[in-house]
Amino acid sequence: MLSLVPPTDCARAREAASARLDDELSELEVAVLDHHLRACTECSAFVRELHALSSGLRRATLEQPQIEVFAPARRRPLLPLRAATAAAAIVALVTGSAFVVGRVAGVHGAPKVTLTGTAADFLSVQADSNEQHLLAMVRQPEPRDSLRFGHTTAV
Repeated sequence: MLSLVPPTDCARAREAASARLDDELSELEVAVLDHHLRACTECSAFVRELHALSSGLRRATLEQPQIEVFAPARRRPLLPLRAATAAAAIVALVTGSAFVVGRVAGVHGAPKVTLTGTAADFLSVQADSNEQHLLAMVRQPEPRDSLRFGHTTAV
């Protein structure tokens, strides 16, 4: 009778015997397996049973199912993980840059910044920057015909 928990060498030999049925062993591995099988009667019996079982299965005719078998299509997530990550990075970038612009402009009690140009130049740059940030955050609607799988829309 075969033991339920074979020793480590026997476990390796039994795995190798299974791989041998599929022609997945090198010449050295075949030689090691043959050497072990000559010395171990339990593994030899296991290999004989394994060979008989696999031969019987390979000779058997294929069964055709009597019912139609189908698998439901996998639903794709609405917003892929990459797009969500990119959107989060954009939001973090816009928030961080708005914070920096606010600090430079002196909002929220920050120390006053000395300007080398005129105040009008600075206010003009700040207004342009704020407008660009707002435009970047606004979602540009796309025509419905141009939407395809694999493309993402700005959030």
